Amino acid sequence: MIAEFTKPFLFIHIRKTAGVSLRGLLANQFPAGRVLFQAHSVSGPSEPGDANFVTGHVGLDYARRFAAAPTIFTTIREPISRCLSTYHFFRSNDGNHLRTLAIELTNAEHESRCRFTDRARRLGLLEFLVEEESLARAWLSNGQARQLLGGSFAGLAEGADCREIVRTYLAECDVVGIFERLDDTLRLLSHTMNWGRLGPLPHTNKTKLYSADVDPRCIEILRAWNSLDFYLYEEACRLFESKLQAMHDRGLDHAPPDAIWLATGEKFTPDMPIHGYGWHEREYHRDKWLCWNSAVTATLDLRLSKPRYSSFRCLLSHVISQAALDQLQISVNSVRLTLQKRAAEAGTLLEGAIPENALSRSPHLAQITFDCPVMLRPCDINPGLPDSRNLGVAIGWIRLE
Repeated sequence: MIAEFTKPFLFIHIRKTAGVSLRGLLANQFPAGRVLFQAHSVSGPSEPGDANFVTGHVGLDYARRFAAAPTIFTTIREPISRCLSTYHFFRSNDGNHLRTLAIELTNAEHESRCRFTDRARRLGLLEFLVEEESLARAWLSNGQARQLLGGSFAGLAEGADCREIVRTYLAECDVVGIFERLDDTLRLLSHTMNWGRLGPLPHTNKTKLYSADVDPRCIEILRAWNSLDFYLYEEACRLFESKLQAMHDRGLDHAPPDAIWLATGEKFTPDMPIHGYGWHEREYHRDKWLCWNSAVTATLDLRLSKPRYSSFRCLLSHVISQAALDQLQISVNSVRLTLQKRAAEAGTLLEGAIPENALSRSPHLAQITFDCPVMLRPCDINPGLPDSRNLGVAIGWIRLE
């Protein structure tokens, strides 16, 4: 069984605000079959349907498409650094990436992206901003406010009225994170959602910046183009600090996870919500879901349907090395298990007894801890592989019996 979700979750992914890193971590909190990525894609569904978790380059108006009002989360970034990151990322897009965008963007948007990449490569930043002002403004001018406001942004002139609209739209968000403070953002979000500890956050899709070499005239141009985004960022920071302080004042910074969010039942598989700390985004491999640990110590919180279990079984679908398997230790509620390890058809099977004292204090909650001191990057094992994640073991399933 999987815990019921009474309210969907909308993550508004503004480009170059750590959205790719965040979306995998957040999607793990929900059933794999109830996740919708790329909600903005013209080739995908136009409605969220029964999805519990939805993300994409959409605006706040997308929230009106849900049958039940969703929890809304987004992140905001300092405008100049976001513009520079966007410029360098678009400039680096190769043919394969641009081809994938052809099924995601409208024809006009795709043509604009391709032209941006071409012209940005041919010109320096200053020349690009001056000679291709219309094209540059389409992607680098008030991009965060433009996306959040959606259709409401069209035709607006910057000024006091626009700022009031920005405040109104920001107030619709349940949590507004700050790119420069991602650790605090995760703490605030996990507290708001009663998820317990959330993370760590891998930084994927990272764009190398060259801000030290940027002509000051470019900064002046971008600053003039992004006055509304600067106000949005300042207001977002103000709201962020206010909510973070309120969280500290209530003394709930380290509150335990809410039981309604936990996976339930005797068998856990990674297509179920993954509540705990230290996991990469789950993967679908050979018709089954798996999930690698991303931290030396990873935890998984399970709500139990009965108070007593005597045996623990876990299938590791993959291990990064024999040393990682040999040194792996697993505990239930801080009580270490003694496990036998043997090869199985789908991986490595770990089996052992659950000591009585493991569940005596928390008969309806099992926190399973994986201590995996040996972790490696696939690209270090095989330089031909592009995978630079730190990996230890991959969970196929867990059974308490």
